[in-house]
Amino acid sequence: MEENSSTNGKIPARIKTRRDFLTYMLGSTVASVAMGYLFPKVSQGREINLETLCSLYPKNSRCQNYLPGSVALDKDGKEIEANALLTTAKPGIPILVKGLPDHSVDYLIIQDGPNIAEYDISPICTHLGCTVEWDLENNHFICPCHGSEYDSQGRVVHGSAKRSLPLITVVVKQNQVRLVDYKPAVDPR
Repeated sequence: MEENSSTNGKIPARIKTRRDFLTYMLGSTVASVAMGYLFPKVSQGREINLETLCSLYPKNSRCQNYLPGSVALDKDGKEIEANALLTTAKPGIPILVKGLPDHSVDYLIIQDGPNIAEYDISPICTHLGCTVEWDLENNHFICPCHGSEYDSQGRVVHGSAKRSLPLITVVVKQNQVRLVDYKPAVDPR
């Protein structure tokens, strides 16, 4: 049986528990509101930057006029125009390009059509990190260090390397070829 608080001055256990619960809830609410004011970035979530957004979701409406990444340059350091490149390029033969902030070189891939692929190949061998070169005669990338060979899409075909060459995202927009230092959303191999 429950005791009445008027008879002996004690608070019943069920009322004390409810009071404790309401006090806890009120304290939690005040603490949450205070944290929201003190740390607004955490409470609003993290904003994704436009470069990342357009690399992952290039068809997003915010990316319509945005030119991501770095402009691709030819071996002489001139900006590559997509239309001019496609009139002279041959499908299946990678084209040496520059443009990423680390001053590395990469190979732009021309597909049938002709079209510029949505990826380019980083020439860093996955075995020991040597720089591979395109061998036109053998139609392969060949590593000068240990002889690993990769096909025109960067897949290992022979040698001590176990993984394919790394890919980098390519965006063609407004007649510009842009290199974005992210892996493509989908590996085409």
